[in-house]
Amino acid sequence: LPPGWAPAGRVSPGHDVQLTLALRQQGTARLARLIRAVSDPHSPQYGNCCVPAAYRPRGQGALTPSLPAGKYLSLEQVRDLVQPSPATLMTVLKWLQGHGIENCRSVSTLDFLECRMPASTAERLLPGAEFHRYVKGQRSVVRSPVPYAVPKELAEHVDFVGGLHRFPAERNVVGRAWAKEEMESRQPHGRRAAFHLGVTPSIIRKRYNMTRGDIGLLPNNSQACAQFLEQYFHQADLAEFMQLFGSSFAHLSKVDQVVGHQGQGKAGLEASLDVEYIMSTGANISTWVFSNAGRHESQEPFLAWLLLLSNMSSLPWVHSVSYGDDEDSLSLAYLQRVNVEFMKAAARGLTVLFASGDDGAGCRRVPGGNHTFRPSFPASSPYVTTVGGTSFKNP
Repeated sequence: LPPGWAPAGRVSPGHDVQLTLALRQQGTARLARLIRAVSDPHSPQYGNCCVPAAYRPRGQGALTPSLPAGKYLSLEQVRDLVQPSPATLMTVLKWLQGHGIENCRSVSTLDFLECRMPASTAERLLPGAEFHRYVKGQRSVVRSPVPYAVPKELAEHVDFVGGLHRFPAERNVVGRAWAKEEMESRQPHGRRAAFHLGVTPSIIRKRYNMTRGDIGLLPNNSQACAQFLEQYFHQADLAEFMQLFGSSFAHLSKVDQVVGHQGQGKAGLEASLDVEYIMSTGANISTWVFSNAGRHESQEPFLAWLLLLSNMSSLPWVHSVSYGDDEDSLSLAYLQRVNVEFMKAAARGLTVLFASGDDGAGCRRVPGGNHTFRPSFPASSPYVTTVGGTSFKNP
């Protein structure tokens, strides 16, 4: 059980739960070869995300070698490459219908199913699962503390079922009091630390040698940030922030599109930070915000964001994501499938940036033994770009 979460008892049999079924895909080996070919500087196909005949799904003509060089795959072409086989779709649907489950929806690529059902039905569907509520402050989630199983005949058709085990990931925020103590500890005895406002956009832009001309100029430039904690940004706060700190560069003062639930509560520190600083470094660029708070108790916010990527034909080109789990806390099936989702995004020309973590190199402490490196995922995925921190002296 992750720190801070406390059990609050088993849910009632009629409690509504939401499960996400990751259906076994086809064409993943071809997709991996394609991504390697267009990403390796030593490959003759480097930078040309067209699809040679060798990567075309057998019996399907949607992906042709006539795509112009530099063109990425459309969502429909990705679907034609990886969609589950008819046998997988029929077997899974028959399994669900046999348990009376009809409240399901798919995604454009046909490789995920989101289904809602009573907890008692879910426990019959997945032998071994038991749904319990866990609380942390004002938040609550429904998860199973014990492993689930799928029938033997389903094993080759389902990669994993989401909404049972993984808890919402947390972001560690360095407290102002800690930062003040750290800063004062570095001062000579008897001297007071100089006051400063912190790392403002102008300081970051100067640190990276960005000039007034380093702004988005093309109309098709686009970027997004994704949020998974139940906190939000406010447009009015963003406008005020840009008024205070954006005078040295051309900028936009409004998010163009919010995808998901934008709450009406107080603006959150993390949400505000993400939006204000992506729009300061990626200045004058159309920006979206994906807000995936996981409002349903059995929903996994990060998984919900992945489903959005598989369901939207038009997306920003760059996605900045502050999210991570300890890699060793995740199943191999989950890791492999999420990597395929990132390959799907790469084939469409999307760049996905993940933070490497707030605490430096991850460490798994072993009492009485040797500590070991503990990587963070998805930052450790070979199909995303991992972004570390920048060290500053007192600006």
